[in-house]
Amino acid sequence: MAPTISIVTPSYNQGRYLERTIRSVLEQGYPNLEYFVVDGGSTDESVEIIKRFSDQIDWWISEPDDGQTDAINKGLERVSGDIVAYINSDDYFLPGAFDRVMEVFDTTDATFVAGAVLDIDDDGHLAEMGVWRPEPPSRYEDFPRGRHWWLVAPFYLPQSSVFWRRGTFERNGLFRRDMHYVFDGEFMTRLVLAGEKLVLIPGEALSVRGVHDEQKSATPEPFAAEIKLLPGLHRHELTRIERAKLSLVLWARRHDLYGRRDRCPVAERQRPARLARRRAGDARCRAPSRAR
Repeated sequence: MAPTISIVTPSYNQGRYLERTIRSVLEQGYPNLEYFVVDGGSTDESVEIIKRFSDQIDWWISEPDDGQTDAINKGLERVSGDIVAYINSDDYFLPGAFDRVMEVFDTTDATFVAGAVLDIDDDGHLAEMGVWRPEPPSRYEDFPRGRHWWLVAPFYLPQSSVFWRRGTFERNGLFRRDMHYVFDGEFMTRLVLAGEKLVLIPGEALSVRGVHDEQKSATPEPFAAEIKLLPGLHRHELTRIERAKLSLVLWARRHDLYGRRDRCPVAERQRPARLARRRAGDARCRAPSRAR
């Protein structure tokens, strides 16, 4: 019997995208699927859409909550599957994503797996970075190199293409409910600091991130404010030498000694639309086949 995959979709007033997201989960054709939808008390057509698929959704609720992180954690607290992921209600999985990610879990000792994401706007065109490929945390290090950089330039993965073994949450806890913008980056950082095994499949896109003006990532300032909290949250997990390096880096950043090199990794991933379109044609990044 195939391992069970548990998927959580948090949503709030995303009715114009929600059916596409739900279908992308259900139409994977994966035999052992557990699916939860957690709605924050939407006032648009979201509840009607959920009800139409209620016979295929294992559990759903629509009630006021404390935001996206709270909604995701409500679902994660209920999951029983071997493999877990969440997909926001304006994103969607590509066909064959579940089969492909299970191949990686079946053949490696990964505790979490990340594939690439395509950025698509409402008109169906590639937007911003075009293709976001997962990279190891060392990618975000500058001088002096080391794990301390993971707290300065947070380790981000393309969230909608990340899958975890359920034990990863049991060992490391859920997403921080007091974070609303970088909770996923904080969680990824928490995992790599704990030594969890990450396997990347940067050559295959597993999902699409919907790009529109209403999404939270359209306003970078709240992200920057929460990023500044990470050194205080995880400094104790570094060695004495790493803590000294962290203090040095934070001092240098305050005095702008890194200059143009010292860029936010999220901003650094942004690309002109022309380049994004060119990269999207790269055969090295493709949607997975439906065949396992």
